[in-house]
Amino acid sequence: MNAEDLYCMREDLMTPEELEEHHHDPSFDEIPTYTDAIQRWILHGCEDDDDDFFIRPAPEAATRRDFERRPSAIGATPQLLVELKGHHALLSPVQQRMLYRHLRSTMLRQLISCDGAATMDDLVIILQEEMDSGTSPVPEWYKYSTVTMGPRKIGYDGCTNRGCNRTEAHDQPRFSNCSKCKVAIYCSRECQAADWKARHKKVCKEAAKEREQITRVGKMMQGISDLSMTGQDATDSFGNLRMNYREVRRDPAVRERRKRLKAEKKRPKDKSADGPDPKFF
Repeated sequence: MNAEDLYCMREDLMTPEELEEHHHDPSFDEIPTYTDAIQRWILHGCEDDDDDFFIRPAPEAATRRDFERRPSAIGATPQLLVELKGHHALLSPVQQRMLYRHLRSTMLRQLISCDGAATMDDLVIILQEEMDSGTSPVPEWYKYSTVTMGPRKIGYDGCTNRGCNRTEAHDQPRFSNCSKCKVAIYCSRECQAADWKARHKKVCKEAAKEREQITRVGKMMQGISDLSMTGQDATDSFGNLRMNYREVRRDPAVRERRKRLKAEKKRPKDKSADGPDPKFF
């Protein structure tokens, strides 16, 4: 569960623009929101059909080495950015907002700050600057998560307060979570107070319960993943888990796997590692 999920089922708390996006039916679009090249690039980081099954590595412990070798600007090219701007200009307002949000989300997940970027042109400028200067630095406060299933932080977060375009950045402190639900994220006390008054107080308690449930399920899935990735059967012949989460964590092979994940997490950011990522998945 992330901050974008807080209001997905609460139409009474949505703005007119959010409602329009929520009910948007792409079958009525005169022009598709994505060209084939733009869709492949945003989703996978490639423009060629041959690379359709490539998955862009995320900034977490299990894929840290591959992430550190990522191309700048999430693999954008000058030609692709020209196509993006031209195509974006042809879209309806709701499609423009959806394409903007999708690209912004992808950039943040790849630790490309979009602080203050309110338009597609702003995002394109950020990508162009990274193409010229190289990949953005990883902030010292960022921790490569060893969790591969369940809630965890991947990349930068944007402020949850409606209308705020602030996002985390490498030269700024990490944003703060709501102390109660741990889901909503804010750039300042002012934004937190404004959002609480506007709508967050109506979903905070339920969001806390839902996050707790997702965390419990995530631990179960983490145990299944740890067992399967160490060559063990996670379930018995009846489909039941062979052991509970605590027992899984005590398994010698699983403990060794978790140890290697923690080593990737703790490796200094200025120290590169040779070779591909270990087979954590």
